[in-house]
Amino acid sequence: MARKKKTRKISDIMPIRKSDKKPEAPKLSGKKLTRYELDAKAREDKKKRKHKGLASGSRHSNAEQNKHNQVVEQKDPRIGSRKKVPLIVEFVNKPEKGMTIPAVKEPKKLAPEVELERLENNEILNELLDALDEGKTISKADQQFVDECLDRIAQLMEELGIQDDEDETEDDLYRTFEKIDINQFR
Repeated sequence: MARKKKTRKISDIMPIRKSDKKPEAPKLSGKKLTRYELDAKAREDKKKRKHKGLASGSRHSNAEQNKHNQVVEQKDPRIGSRKKVPLIVEFVNKPEKGMTIPAVKEPKKLAPEVELERLENNEILNELLDALDEGKTISKADQQFVDECLDRIAQLMEELGIQDDEDETEDDLYRTFEKIDINQFR
């Protein structure tokens, strides 16, 4: 006689055991559950506890489902900017379509008298000139500022026809001193 492997499958031929039956819903009619019903319920609870984890391959299937969900979700319109960012340096200073860059207006030229008066009353320039007269050294930037201001004052004085009195007064005083007759004052 050939040997057959024993199986635990329930077939139509085999009778159903009590332990293989699924328990019916417990009756709440005031009766206590039988020992058989309590055991069946405990087995079902144990099966549920045993299989708490995720199904196999869940990380791959969940990722695909999440992608579909993300596409459906609407993005917050307040986040991000719609302004195009240039990727090439050449296009940085060009205006976008429909926009124009306003021309830079040149500052209005003041009347020479007003400009000369402002330069002469400039407090910073006066402080720097006083420091130079005292023999202090000033920075290159300050020296350049002083030179520019003095050159501009000289240009404005030439435009207005004003002569610098400082150089001439020394010569004039020397000449008058030589010409003075001391006897007049005795």
